[in-house]
Amino acid sequence: MSATMDFFEAQAAAHRTTLRLIGLFIGAVLALIVLTILVVAAVIAFNMPPAGVISLDKILHALSPGLILGIAGGVIGVVLVASVFRHLSLSRGGRVIAENLGGRQLQPNSTDQDERRLLNVVEEMAIAAGLPVPPVYVIDEDGINAFAAGYSPDDAVIGVTRGAMEVLDRDELQGVIGHEFSHILNGDMRLNIRLMSVLFGILVIGVVGRGLVMSRPRRGGMSSAGGSRRGGAAQVAVLGIALMLLGYIGTFFGNLIKAAVSRQREFLADASAVQFTRNPDGLAGALRKIGALSATSRVRDGRADEMSHMFFGPVSGSSGSRLFAGLATHPPLEARIRAVDPRWDGTFPPVQRPSRKDDVEMASDTDRKFAAASARMGIPNPLAGVTADLPPAAGAAIGGVLAAGVLAGSASSRIGQVTPDDVDEAHALIDGIPKPLYDAAHDPFGARAMIYALLLSSDADMQTQQRELLAGKAEPGVPELIDDLVAARVALPAGLKLTLLQIAMPALKNLSDAQYRRFMAALTALVRSDGSIHAFEWVLHQVLVKELRPHFEGVSRRRSGRRALDDMPAAVTTLLSSLARAGQDDLEQARSAFAAATAELDLPADGFEAQADPNMARLTGAMRQLRELHPLAQPRLLKACIRCVQHSGRILDSERDLLHGVAAALDCPLPPLVAEH
Repeated sequence: MSATMDFFEAQAAAHRTTLRLIGLFIGAVLALIVLTILVVAAVIAFNMPPAGVISLDKILHALSPGLILGIAGGVIGVVLVASVFRHLSLSRGGRVIAENLGGRQLQPNSTDQDERRLLNVVEEMAIAAGLPVPPVYVIDEDGINAFAAGYSPDDAVIGVTRGAMEVLDRDELQGVIGHEFSHILNGDMRLNIRLMSVLFGILVIGVVGRGLVMSRPRRGGMSSAGGSRRGGAAQVAVLGIALMLLGYIGTFFGNLIKAAVSRQREFLADASAVQFTRNPDGLAGALRKIGALSATSRVRDGRADEMSHMFFGPVSGSSGSRLFAGLATHPPLEARIRAVDPRWDGTFPPVQRPSRKDDVEMASDTDRKFAAASARMGIPNPLAGVTADLPPAAGAAIGGVLAAGVLAGSASSRIGQVTPDDVDEAHALIDGIPKPLYDAAHDPFGARAMIYALLLSSDADMQTQQRELLAGKAEPGVPELIDDLVAARVALPAGLKLTLLQIAMPALKNLSDAQYRRFMAALTALVRSDGSIHAFEWVLHQVLVKELRPHFEGVSRRRSGRRALDDMPAAVTTLLSSLARAGQDDLEQARSAFAAATAELDLPADGFEAQADPNMARLTGAMRQLRELHPLAQPRLLKACIRCVQHSGRILDSERDLLHGVAAALDCPLPPLVAEH
């Protein structure tokens, strides 16, 4: 697996690694069964006449079929129950892991300088990758470390130690966050949580043994019955100690599995971070500071060891001795530094906290890059690798035109890929959002009011009805914020509405359960208030349901898809017909766009659904089926979708919105698209 592997190959590779993990798990459980049988047989043999003597004959005599089957069933049962229990305890996604480590969630509207810098870096990286902005947690540790946790981007969180937030400068922080976003994009997070569940099941045998030792009764009376009880207690204690030793063996197997799964993926995430930022000095600088800092990457929390494979650096503070290098979850620090900076001289300069002056100079340099990115967004062929199929974009930067991030010829290779241009343009997109809307998106009350404002009709009479609806259904205090946001909406380019929605996700995830239910009920009523559902309304509702439901209602355990495109022609036809009708007023032009898209999939072009407007109910049903596609079938479908919307030589707001909605439904992060009016 190379650093340039595309998103879909990475998802398939993660699935293969999961199968490998299952194989290792089965092997470890079988080894535990055999060892447990031998331990129990030895204890039985020890008590067989002549007592106190263990021999091979006595052990073989103790090995009855009933004993073997009973122990095998018991071990399998304990391991499976423990694994399922751990899996259920993690069902709320990444925030459970962050909270278990004592993490403190940063408020999206924080004004603290260090916190604001970290939040901005995470926000820019998420928008560049086409992902919802994840909540950010800070772990109160002096060492430099970070992690990404969750089942999917919908419930992902980023965790960063206080040491990393305070000691790393912006470039170094961007390198570390880029590393973590690579884990999100490559499907490593779900694999890591599965690994936690599997390993807990293996290690629980030792926990049972510890419980048996701790439950041994205190010394009792001198009766013969008491002596018998003490003898039985001693046997239980011996069995408990033996099971504890098995627990250590289980720990060995667990560490072996973690090392086998995670070490190479850390190298790949480092390479991806450099690819994202085109700045190896940032990541290398962070790694050098780990080597120079007395706390290194150490995480003192006792629960961190279980999650060691999730972290940016080893939680023990080192990669371990050469003797145990094969059990290390991370490559040696020196090897990681040399991989991204071959010129490194082997020294670790003293660590100095970034000064405010450094931050200002870095911000100024960044602003110059973003100004250049914005300028590119208003001229022909703004990005390297973008095809020339579309006519030159017109207008000022962001003023109704978004940079070309994905076109049909490069769609499958750009999905889930982040480039330095994407990061620059993410900041340019943020800079194009009117300040009242941007500020509102970072506050739980303001974020709800902002979404309502985006959905209000431009028709005065209909807007009056919608405001009356919100006055009755929305939480008190929210409708009062709408007026200023409706005024600011006029200056918001249509293509930035979904970017604004991405930014609002952490604030919306800070709602209480009651606030969430009331918000979704008011939102649904508002979308249906005019009797029809438009493309942007459908996309907004789909994205909000997809991103917020796992957080508030539990994580969906959707398995990787297995189905091929040929298995669901009706769903594909509905999707492509909806896209074709969204971008074409003329029926024949829509039919032509549909034919161009179906040609990409070698499907017949005679199934075009010629309704006047896309049927959003049918489209919702089609997307529910298409979520079962195999990861390697998704790039063909998305390429056909982009061919469809590109067919007219321009990409309209409605087409772009639908395309983003489709990509979100398929869990395929889609960078910003060209939008030409």
